[in-house]
Amino acid sequence: MTSNIAESVNAMFDAQREFLIIALFDEIKRLFALLFHQRRMELVNSSNRFVPSIEKDISTYVNSGNTLLAHQITNYKFSVTSHSDVAMVDLPRRTCTCKFFDLDKISCPHGMSELRSQYDVDFGNQIYEYSSTYYLVENYIIAYCEEIHPVPPEDSLNVPLDILEREISPPYVDISKLGRRRYKR
Repeated sequence: MTSNIAESVNAMFDAQREFLIIALFDEIKRLFALLFHQRRMELVNSSNRFVPSIEKDISTYVNSGNTLLAHQITNYKFSVTSHSDVAMVDLPRRTCTCKFFDLDKISCPHGMSELRSQYDVDFGNQIYEYSSTYYLVENYIIAYCEEIHPVPPEDSLNVPLDILEREISPPYVDISKLGRRRYKR
């Protein structure tokens, strides 16, 4: 997978890129409907509170946070030290000087260390309380709940008369560049 969304989508439709445009759109619709369904079904019976990728990040951060030492400065501000750096964590504001807490909206290793020192017994539940609700399984399922309906045949479309009568001139075409571009990779 690449970080460029356009490249990722192009890679998904590598063979289908040679299809006619109508067949290509049907294939795009079919594949996205399949992906949405698979992602929704993966999490329907999940016992996790957050999506799997975030659960994995949380467990990594918890393991990293176990090696850090948290010192309370005020009621909710902590100074967290590791071998080479010191980070300031503020739980109510959900901020940390490392900026992971600010950007990802889940507790960074510094925040995990602070949560462990402050909530000791209830540490596991507090991780979810101080993380964004965007990562909840329920919200993820809702994001993929929309259905993708097939496009009806052209004969059954109800197009207004003024659009049918509108004359559209063809675009300018450079004759030297006619035909499909050669595809080599």
